[in-house]
Order: sequence, then structure tokens, then C-alpha cells
Amino acid sequence: MKPTFDRTRALSWSAISSFEYNKKEWYNKYVLGHRQRETPEMAFGKVIGERLASDPEFLPEVPRLAKFEHAFNVMFDGIPLVGYADTFCTSTKRKLYEYKTGVKPWTKKRADEHGQIDMYALLHYITEKIPPEDVEFKLVWLPTKRVETGDFKVIVSLVLPVVPQIFTTKRTMLDIIAMGARIKRTYKEMILYCELST
Repeated sequence: MKPTFDRTRALSWSAISSFEYNKKEWYNKYVLGHRQRETPEMAFGKVIGERLASDPEFLPEVPRLAKFEHAFNVMFDGIPLVGYADTFCTSTKRKLYEYKTGVKPWTKKRADEHGQIDMYALLHYITEKIPPEDVEFKLVWLPTKRVETGDFKVIVSLVLPVVPQIFTTKRTMLDIIAMGARIKRTYKEMILYCELST
């Protein structure tokens, strides 16, 4: 039986960005279910995120909100969507922060254009009916360095001293409308790609 596009599976930002970056790799991972090797950077970022959530004394200079991995599960024009905000203010519901590690520098411009925050702003609006103009979005970048030891091993670590780069970034109703159109367009392209690949 040929694999088909699973319309019941919630669409994540990771799936959208994967499809936009490399359709074949997206198909192999999200449709065929082939496991991809985790890069050292991905593994390191996951460890840092988990440590920030579990240990308040770890990197106290990094801003934290009440809840970590705050889940959004919504239906948008018949499309199931899912997202997990790194940290979220559950009392006001007006603060949402994302953590990033990596060698490539984050800038204000890059944070302003980051589609993941556009998507989370949309999911948040659908869930809470709070306009994105009333929400404080921050992207917190922890610079890392990558060292290849020469024996096919890669060591990823934080740049010391740790100085978080914090970018406050705004979103508007126009931004989430554009994101909604992008999601619908990408979803249709995913279905078509699967039909042509089977």
C-alpha cells in the first residue's frame, strides 16, 4: 500500500519549514516515517531547553515565564495545527518567549521575520482571542560554538561568558493573516506533492 498524506496529523512549524526547505527530506520524514539523524546542534539545543525548564538556577540570566512547552492544538480552516511555545505566561496570556541556540547569529531582523513566531501568534490568537499586538514576543538566543575534534566527533557548547541576546519582536493581525494564507498554501502543496510521489 502506497503511503498517503495523513490529514489527521497536526501540522507543526517544523513540518512547514522542512517542506519549504527540502520537499524530498520532508516526505521521507513526515510521510514515510524515516528517522533522521539528530545533529549535534539539535541534541545540544534540546538539552539546554530541558535544563532551562527543570533547573531555575541554570543560566538565571535567561528570562523564564510560568510555563514551559506550552501546547497549542487548534483547527484552522480544517487543518489541524500544533505548536509548543518554549515558555509562556499563563496568568496574563500575553507573554510568549522562544529560546534558540546556534552558531548563526540571530538579529532583530531575523527575529522579526521568523515564521515560527508568526505561527505561534496565530495559534495563540485562535486559542485566546488576544490580538498579537497585545502580546509580548521575545526570542532569546544563546550563542554556541562548534568544534570538530578531528576524529569525526563534534563538540557543541555555549559561548562563554554566557550573554543571552534578547530580541523583542512584534506581530500584528496582518502578520497572522499572512501566516494563515502561508499555512493553507503549504498544506495544499504537501497534499499535491504526496499525490505526485505515490
